Amino acid sequence: MFAEGKSQPTERMRKVLATLAPTLRRMPNKIAITGHTVPPRPGSAPEGDPWELSVARAAAVRAILSNSGVPSDRFALVSGKGDTEPLVKDNPYLPYNRRVGLVLKADSPPLPSGIKP
Repeated sequence: MFAEGKSQPTERMRKVLATLAPTLRRMPNKIAITGHTVPPRPGSAPEGDPWELSVARAAAVRAILSNSGVPSDRFALVSGKGDTEPLVKDNPYLPYNRRVGLVLKADSPPLPSGIKP
């Protein structure tokens, strides 16, 4: 999804997002975007703060979707988790861990009558 140390998605990922955008535009759900990155390899200098990079990745994906017509008010959350939640826990340095997650949030269920939030 992302080259090492980069916040902008690869061209392939941009095409995936462009393909998803029309479907996301038609859906009523709010969207949560969470960025992730890999930890620095032992003995190497970090290429930047993993927290800032993960947030920048999520923000880049939000911008691409927004520029593809997904309304800004549909984004409920744009956040980063740094290197704290590797997809592949046994090898956190794998490229699979340089990713974003998109979650479509369900509307809150209606409250029973007489109950107020």
